[in-house]
Amino acid sequence: MSTTIPQKKHRLFALDLARLMAMLMMMQGHTIDALVQPQLMNIEEFPWNVWQFMRGLTAPIFLIVSGTVHVFAMKRNEHGAMSKETRKRRMNWAWIILLCGYMLVFPANRLIDLPFVQPDALGMFFQVNILQLTACTLMVIVWLSTHTYSVRALGIRSGIIALSFFILAPIIHSIHWFDFLPGFIAHFLSSERGSLFPLFPTSGFMFLGVAFGSFLYQLTEEQREMFLKKYIFLLGIAIIIIGIGIYQATYHIALIMEYLNPGSMILRTGIIIMFIGTCFYISKLFKRFEDRLVFFSSKSLHIYILHLLLLYGTPWFPSIGRIFTHEASLHVGAFSALMILTITPGLLVLEQFLKSNLYYAHATIKYTLMAMLAYALIV
Repeated sequence: MSTTIPQKKHRLFALDLARLMAMLMMMQGHTIDALVQPQLMNIEEFPWNVWQFMRGLTAPIFLIVSGTVHVFAMKRNEHGAMSKETRKRRMNWAWIILLCGYMLVFPANRLIDLPFVQPDALGMFFQVNILQLTACTLMVIVWLSTHTYSVRALGIRSGIIALSFFILAPIIHSIHWFDFLPGFIAHFLSSERGSLFPLFPTSGFMFLGVAFGSFLYQLTEEQREMFLKKYIFLLGIAIIIIGIGIYQATYHIALIMEYLNPGSMILRTGIIIMFIGTCFYISKLFKRFEDRLVFFSSKSLHIYILHLLLLYGTPWFPSIGRIFTHEASLHVGAFSALMILTITPGLLVLEQFLKSNLYYAHATIKYTLMAMLAYALIV
């Protein structure tokens, strides 16, 4: 029987702030992209090229921060491995994330209609989005954490895996996996049929987060404060320079497309490291709001799902993103984004209020949602 050794509290507000800012960028990006007329946004010109570039950073920021937070939140047993309790909780969470990812794009009105779903609709159902990617990567990280017996070893192995994902991505994407693998597996390895976040190279960012978190975890609080204050920007600049060098050295190779270039992945990592450093300084200005902002950051999955439901609806009931696709002006799109940014956290505050003031609120909300989903799938 294993026992859990006490863990020091090392929560970094800067990480929570970085994740929250990434979620805000993601929500406005999804809303404007879904509603605004494409001809009003030329992503080849300023400022929309900057907007598009920032949108491309939101998922890597979220994944790197999630990997870093994993290290700080992990409890280890007396042998140094992840405790059984933590392993069980993380795996359950991963399965919930995976289920949510697929339920948001469920291809049929009812379970009994699944045999009659058209191949195109089934292909869209199997496309890998950020939730499926996060769930599967988290499962691997949990397994890795269970089989390593120190934070240092976890960090080294995660760093090696991350770089491997970046380096192998062009080779993985050159293979036509759909020719010999079932579609639901091939979608995890290829973007050929619409997957936005295949494992290669995107999972590498979450493993890099684990490596970065392992490094920070081994520092004392004083050393960590000094690193975030003085050296994180130097690290970010060094990584950016390395990324540019690799990109320039490999961009002419036909196999390596621009979005799969390992140098591009490393360049993004450097920018994100500097972004986290910036959040460290910004966090000093919002210290009085730390508890509330940490609450919203810890609800990142809820925020992601809620804003998608508000924007696109469900497989059974459409919302504005599907009804008025690419029909809005910039003003209407900006107003809609503001509403999504306001209503989404507002619903979380309402949920917290109900749970705090009504004894059966948590169970009532949970089982009501389960009953509604069961009804939608069966009736």
